[in-house]
Amino acid sequence: MQFLHPVYTITIIILIVYSFLEVYANEFKIYKSVWIVVLILILLAGFRKGVGADYPVYEQMYSFFPLNTNFGELFSKALFQNNNLEIEWFYLFFNNIFFLIGLPFFIFTLFVSIVAIVPKYYAMEKNVVFPATALMLYVIPAYFLSDSGQMRQGLAMGLCIFSFKYIKERNLLMFIIIMYFALGFHKTAAVFFPAYWLVRVKLNKTRIIAIVLFCMILSPFEIYNNLGFLNAIAPQEVYQGYSDYVNVQVEQTGAIKFLDLISLLYLFFILTFDEESCRRIPYYEYMRNLGLIGICIFFIMRGSPIFSTRLPAVYLAFAAFIIPNNLAIIQNTAYKKFLHIILVIFVIFYYFVFTQYQGASGRFTPNSYKSYLWN
Repeated sequence: MQFLHPVYTITIIILIVYSFLEVYANEFKIYKSVWIVVLILILLAGFRKGVGADYPVYEQMYSFFPLNTNFGELFSKALFQNNNLEIEWFYLFFNNIFFLIGLPFFIFTLFVSIVAIVPKYYAMEKNVVFPATALMLYVIPAYFLSDSGQMRQGLAMGLCIFSFKYIKERNLLMFIIIMYFALGFHKTAAVFFPAYWLVRVKLNKTRIIAIVLFCMILSPFEIYNNLGFLNAIAPQEVYQGYSDYVNVQVEQTGAIKFLDLISLLYLFFILTFDEESCRRIPYYEYMRNLGLIGICIFFIMRGSPIFSTRLPAVYLAFAAFIIPNNLAIIQNTAYKKFLHIILVIFVIFYYFVFTQYQGASGRFTPNSYKSYLWN
């Protein structure tokens, strides 16, 4: 049995403890001390040394682009003009500035971690009754794969999730501004632009089931092969480890993707607690719609390891908003605690699945994790 490095394992255990405190409390309470855990997550990601499957590539980019590009090219890219830059302009803007003023790479990764992680937990604290539980659900695997791996997508995801504030306020201008910068961090942010309008679609259980079944039916047809523009927003640099660990081979049924099971778990919560959550949780229907979009995109793109993992990622992140809010509206204390235990078991199981398939290759294990804080 493999484990993540103790700093990660202890942090996850602390989040589980906070989750129990939230759910088992006699009244709803937001623990501001969870921000200490957020700080720990920032430091672990920011000061990591050679950790994350994409780390060597980003480290090479840090010195390559400042010496081979100029700010004119970046601003040209920002205006959507054609040039030879393959990396998003806003990421390179900060990358080049940090390098040119002589800062080491780990200071840049610390900056990236702050910008990527803080908006996510800020949004959780503002929109989720049990924010520590939301963070617990988010950390595995998104924190490791995005915030400590594919950093550009982690940055874009942070801004997309932060933009939920302006979706709620129906502030289209601010939403577009935030999304413009998110797109400047990573192309996959483009898939989140329709969110502003899709949150207003009226849904009920029957429509939700019908939509998901329709997307499942579309899955074998691999329609993404006829949508060439998808290659522009889901670039091929995704590392193979992600798609490796989401496939669980079952002899009787062939290849069952781990995300199949996770998506069905999310769907169970959405369907079971939809009406009550919509009545009692402000803007719950917005969060539900976004999570449902993620499930639908996953099933439509299921046959592509790249599209099925990159494109729905930001939408599926809202499952971490949906499920804790579902728990909060349950009146039956015993039932609430039972479902919470199931979620904790799910997180622990996910921990071991991730460690088995990604721990060593991502260098998150005790023998491989290194940090500038102590190495």
